[in-house]
Amino acid sequence: MIANKVLHSLFIVLIICLAGCIGEKEEPEWYLHSGDALPQFEVTTIEGRTVCSADSYNAPMVIVFFNTTCPDCQKELPIIQERYEENLKFPESEQSIYICISREEGAADVERYWTENNLTLPVSPQTDRRIYSMFASIGIPRIFYAKDGKIIKIE
Repeated sequence: MIANKVLHSLFIVLIICLAGCIGEKEEPEWYLHSGDALPQFEVTTIEGRTVCSADSYNAPMVIVFFNTTCPDCQKELPIIQERYEENLKFPESEQSIYICISREEGAADVERYWTENNLTLPVSPQTDRRIYSMFASIGIPRIFYAKDGKIIKIE
């Protein structure tokens, strides 16, 4: 009987852990919505390029928050990579700006993951949640689409 209770408890913990990175817990009221102003941020990619919220006035932006250890992110990043490659087929003046921003993950781990998985998306490793917390408090992967300083869609 005790063994069954222990197994049941372990099963519940396992389900919670495997439930996916998105379902960390319910989002607070202040979380951003479509139509809200894009938070003002600036990041530097691994290649040294600066990307900031003001860039959304020049071209539509796709902002992706992730962590390479997140199973949901591991599934989503190849899909975003495909979208990014399709985007590059348009004339430069019609391309969207893509930026992947890690949540609490340093450059070495992100670069290794990008290399191992043949990802070419622009990426900015962030060892903390400073940028992420401007957009959300929980849940990755989190994708924000923005244009003209406004959030137009969130996935």
